Amino acid sequence: MKKSSVKALRLTAMCVVLGSALVGCGGGGGGYSFPIVTTPPRTEAPPPDARVAITSVTVFGDSLSDVGTYAAATGDPANPGKFTVNPGKLWVENIAGFFGLTVKPNRSLTLDETASGVAGAGVGTATAIGGNGYAEGGARIDALPSESGIGNNQIVAPISRQITSYLASHAKFPASELVILDGGGNDTYAQFSSVCWGTDDNGPGTGGGKATIAGATSEIVTAANAQVANIKRIHDNGAPVVLVAAASDWGSNPFGAHYLSDAYQTTGCYTKVPASQITAWTTQFNTILQAGIAGMSNVIYVDAATDFADAVANPSKYGLVNVDAPACTVASAAFCTAATLRAPDAATTWLWSDAFHPTPRGHQIFSDAALNALKASTKKPS
Repeated sequence: MKKSSVKALRLTAMCVVLGSALVGCGGGGGGYSFPIVTTPPRTEAPPPDARVAITSVTVFGDSLSDVGTYAAATGDPANPGKFTVNPGKLWVENIAGFFGLTVKPNRSLTLDETASGVAGAGVGTATAIGGNGYAEGGARIDALPSESGIGNNQIVAPISRQITSYLASHAKFPASELVILDGGGNDTYAQFSSVCWGTDDNGPGTGGGKATIAGATSEIVTAANAQVANIKRIHDNGAPVVLVAAASDWGSNPFGAHYLSDAYQTTGCYTKVPASQITAWTTQFNTILQAGIAGMSNVIYVDAATDFADAVANPSKYGLVNVDAPACTVASAAFCTAATLRAPDAATTWLWSDAFHPTPRGHQIFSDAALNALKASTKKPS
């Protein structure tokens, strides 16, 4: 073999071995050159944004989400009658505000003498005023009487009726709607009242010491299944995103701390209902609720119990100085304003407004948890 041929073969072999590191290969007498062909990296197209751009909101529920049903009942034009330190914002208002929206009450309820104990108040009435906030303080899931301490408990609308009212005028939910729903706390309260105080919360003739823990537990199951049915109605009528709040365990709030104590219940109850029973009922309700919505991908469940427990355990982390007592000097937060606070900054530094309801700071803790749960499925409109 000629020397030139051997040289060429050696160059070729070197280029095969070293080709990945060379731009060209040549020289010597053979003049060989081998261009390197590179494939540009493949870029994947980003997945489409499937989040719903929220352009409207509707709220169903109880006092936790009532944005002003009882404004007329307060007798104060400057007080919207929300169950917090007025006119502070509720969690549902914070969520709506995140999307550039507002929530206004759907009905106006007047003061009821029987519910409030205010002599001369007369029989409470309700007037439709057309807002997107259907939640009413005292509302149960599907049962009457309601549990309002202000309005007529025969006309405060249960959550099932709130939904019926919406669908009667809207038929379906818009394609960019966020529906927010809470409830269950008044149902556990009703069973406490029935068993402990002997009230007729499960119908005429059911009170006076006749109610039992077993019977009350059955009522909780009924209420939880009714809430699942409420959510299915919303889902089946086109709501693209439904935010469902867990029932709240009120066993450790200021009301529960007093009325669920053994010291009170020894003489104050027909049958004792300890805080552990409220927890058991709440857990049972939420377990049924979660199981019932498990197959609905557009339904988002939020439970702020862990966040509130953390606020109680670590108040300074949330800027709180009091997590045990009501900030308001009046019995119901619906009548609470800056003028009725135990401390000037209590709306932002205390957790509870009255014995049952959060301050605006407490509502912010709740809405922070809810917005975090919503971020994967919703977005602000562009």
